[in-house]
Amino acid sequence: MSIITKDPHTWFVTTNSKGKTQTVYNNERMNHNYPMGFEVNFSDTATPPVNSITLYNMSKEHRDFYRKKQKCYVAFNWGKEKKIISEGYITKTSVNQSDGTTDTFGITFTEGTDYSNIQARALKINNKKSKNTKKVKDSKGKNKNVKTRSTKTSLVNKTYKAGTSYKKLIQGIASQSGIKIAKIDLAKNPKLKKAYTAKGKPLTLLKQLVKKTNSKMTYVRGKLEIVNPKSNKRTWYVIDDKDLLQPPTYSEASDDGEKGTWEITLPLVPEITVNVGIKMESKYLKGKFFVKAGKHSSDGDNFQTQCSLEAL
Repeated sequence: MSIITKDPHTWFVTTNSKGKTQTVYNNERMNHNYPMGFEVNFSDTATPPVNSITLYNMSKEHRDFYRKKQKCYVAFNWGKEKKIISEGYITKTSVNQSDGTTDTFGITFTEGTDYSNIQARALKINNKKSKNTKKVKDSKGKNKNVKTRSTKTSLVNKTYKAGTSYKKLIQGIASQSGIKIAKIDLAKNPKLKKAYTAKGKPLTLLKQLVKKTNSKMTYVRGKLEIVNPKSNKRTWYVIDDKDLLQPPTYSEASDDGEKGTWEITLPLVPEITVNVGIKMESKYLKGKFFVKAGKHSSDGDNFQTQCSLEAL
C-alpha cells in the first residue's frame, strides 16, 4: 500500500443547538498549528463506540462552547481533503487541567445514535375490533344482547406471517421502532418457518435476528449497518512491511467458537474501519483478512491506526 505520511490535517467540528459551528483545525502550519489528541474506536458490535478528544491550551471562551448532546465529528487525512473517521454526540466534557505549562481539556462523544434505550412498547400497534352486539339489562334485570356498532382499540404486538424473509422482518422492526439502518447486507436471508410476534426491546430483537443470518450489526462512522463479515464485496487494502510500524502479533480467542485475531499497527489510514478487507503481504503474515475492531489515535504528533484482523 505504501502509506504516504506527509502533510497531516486534523479537524474537530462541533455544532450547537443554535446551529453555530466551532472548528478546531490543525495542519501544522502558521495560524493552524493546533495539535489535538484523539482516540476513535470501531468494532463489529451493535454498541456505539465511545471516543475522546483532547484539546490543548484552549481559551475559556472556546471551551465554554461545548455542551452535552452537541453533534460533532473528527476528520483526518494526509492532505487537504477532509475524511471523517467518526461522528456522534458529546456525552461528557472534563474540567480544564494544567500542569503549569499546558492546559488540557477533554471531550467524550458517543458515535452514532444509541438505540438501546428504545423500549418494548415501541413495537406495539393499534388493533381495532368491531363489536356488533353489547350486553344490557332488561326491565327484569337480566342480561340480553342488543345490536350495536362500536369499535374497540387495543395495543398488541405485530405478528409477521410464516414465509416472511429475515430481511423484511429486520426492516419492519427497525422502521416501526425508529432505528435507522444505513445498510443491510445479510450473509443469508432465510424465511420464517412459522409466524413471529415481535415482543421485547427492538435492539435486542434485531441483534437476535441478525445473528441467525450469520451477519453482524455494527456502527460504521456513526451509521448503523448490518454486514456480511465473510463477503468479498468490500474495500480492500494491501499492507506490506513498508506500512507496518511493528511486526503483527497474534491474540488467542477469548470465547469458544471465536477465532483468534492478528493485531497490526499502521500510520493512520482514515478509510480503514470495521469490516474493511486487508490483504497482508508481509514476511510475517500473508493472506486475506477483515477488520474486526481497532482504533485511530493521535497524541497530537503521531497518527496511528491499530487493527484486529480475522482471517477470511
